[in-house]
Amino acid sequence: MRPQKSLFNALLTHFLMGVALGLSLVLVLGLTDAFHVRDLVAKSGAPVQTTVMLVTTYGLMFGIGAALTGLVLTLEEES
Repeated sequence: MRPQKSLFNALLTHFLMGVALGLSLVLVLGLTDAFHVRDLVAKSGAPVQTTVMLVTTYGLMFGIGAALTGLVLTLEEES
């Protein structure tokens, strides 16, 4: 049997998986021009800052969502 992971390690794992998923979604949005995100970023006043904001927003949004979902699943599993 494997030893139980601490709650912090479980949440950190879920958070990092969510960040990876968010970053991959931003990459797909940037490479495929389905929603014209690339044009919107390129025509903005500060394209580098817009890109950084887009990447961090998606990464944190998916990371926090995955961490909260992992918290609920971990606490439900323990009870």
